[in-house]
Amino acid sequence: MVDRVVGIASILGGILLAIMGWRLDLGTSKLPGPGFFPFLIACAMGGLGIWLLLHPASGEKPIPTEPPRWSAFVIGLVSILGYAMVLQGMGYLCSTIALLAVQLRWVEKRGWTTSLSIAVIASTVSLFVFRVLVKVPLPVGFFPLPKGW
Repeated sequence: MVDRVVGIASILGGILLAIMGWRLDLGTSKLPGPGFFPFLIACAMGGLGIWLLLHPASGEKPIPTEPPRWSAFVIGLVSILGYAMVLQGMGYLCSTIALLAVQLRWVEKRGWTTSLSIAVIASTVSLFVFRVLVKVPLPVGFFPLPKGW
């Protein structure tokens, strides 16, 4: 029953999003307009809703035995808001390392070594990709970057 309700809601949400995307102008295949990607997302959302409506899960789903993780949700939300506030001042690299470390350590319950390793590697790789390869101007902050970055 829940799958059918979610499927119907997804279809209705997809229709609404498709109408809004259409009103924003889809553009062309060579020059997509502002409504192009919302329209594509709406089509995928509606298609998945139809699939869920036609193929609902069978049987009873087990009731979760563990309590909801509200503290993890709050930590995740506050860390993302904090990231947005300190990004310009601290710079992309330091603030992204801090965000990923908090998310991995306290939201995903990983160990310190794993959290810090993944945070440093992922932040450095994403900085290289966006700043060096794609040439996106990211905030430098107070951490000196290598020449050419």
